[in-house]
Amino acid sequence: MVTNWVFDVLLDLTEDGCRATVRQSPAGAATIAFEPPLQRRDQYAIIQRLLANPGDDDALRSAQFSLAREVGGKLFDAVFAGAVLELWQESWRLAYASRASLRVQLSFGDAPLLRALPWEYLYDETRDEFLALSVHTPLFRRQPAAHAIRPLVVEPPLHVLVVMAGPDGYPPLAVGRDWRALIDSVDYLAAEGRMTFERLSKPTLLDLQRRLRQRPFHIIHFIGFAVNDVQTQSGVLIFEDEMGRGRAISGEHLGKLLSDHYSLRLAVIDIRNAARIGGVEPGAEVTEQLVRRGLPSAVFQPSRLRARPSLAFLHEFYGAIAAFRPVDVAMAEARRAIQLEESGASWGLPHLVSRIPHGQLYEQYTAPALASKPRLHVRSVLDRR
Repeated sequence: MVTNWVFDVLLDLTEDGCRATVRQSPAGAATIAFEPPLQRRDQYAIIQRLLANPGDDDALRSAQFSLAREVGGKLFDAVFAGAVLELWQESWRLAYASRASLRVQLSFGDAPLLRALPWEYLYDETRDEFLALSVHTPLFRRQPAAHAIRPLVVEPPLHVLVVMAGPDGYPPLAVGRDWRALIDSVDYLAAEGRMTFERLSKPTLLDLQRRLRQRPFHIIHFIGFAVNDVQTQSGVLIFEDEMGRGRAISGEHLGKLLSDHYSLRLAVIDIRNAARIGGVEPGAEVTEQLVRRGLPSAVFQPSRLRARPSLAFLHEFYGAIAAFRPVDVAMAEARRAIQLEESGASWGLPHLVSRIPHGQLYEQYTAPALASKPRLHVRSVLDRR
């Protein structure tokens, strides 16, 4: 029985305008032209309202949720129209009848304007549902893969290496407090022997390379800052040098380093500074670069996600990964954990970039069953007589 289906949509900008192409679905393929529902002059202001920190203001959180539904509905109606809408409705019906998941994967051509839109809020008004909040329609941003990536067979526990960088010249990073908060939220996984967390002693690139050579890790979790590089005009992460000063590391550089380690299947980029000025956030761009350079999957978690929802997200996300669930399903579960923690639109802030259409990063090792020894039949002396 089919358990997983894909609804693969390529969003691209051509000479004739924007185009949406369904390249794969249970119901076939189709292409339509569409107009982005958010104009460039309005996009930044709307996204800023959508992603603003609501604090403890219930009215603001309610307004943000309504805005998310409005914006998500406009995005959905723009792309899921005509032949694409027909494919979506038929694909969803077939998946539902087969009790299968319908993975929604969005790919982007060379169109920064389209990549910067908050697609995580896609809202289907007919079903009254945000696609990314349902485990039946998990949503992620797809990067092409040169070859099929098979799940890594792992005997628990999974090992996570945490890099926490707070260099001189940047806002103070409460490294000790953040480390304790992270461990408190996931310590049950270590107690159950399912996942371990280790903090890199010095957050330098050299120490990261050295530690990755010493033992296999399955996940890298970076906590720190991301900025736009003035020269390259692209996002970079800020590690530390041997003197504790900031050192900019591009996603391409880091991605190449991480992709050389076969056991590494996932990076979590946990950013602590609000660096977005317009377009794609630096941390989000690094996340895309990591996957483009060969890492199977990466999660971007921006600074606008407050402490309690952020820890709820990590608690649920890592719990699902340790249970060997697909990474896109783990994201959907983690988004719902944020929504339960606080109303509003912050559940749409994190996003997943992946090269794996089936979402399965790991498979649990199962020891082969021991062959039973043949039973020896001993006949007594009387039997032989």
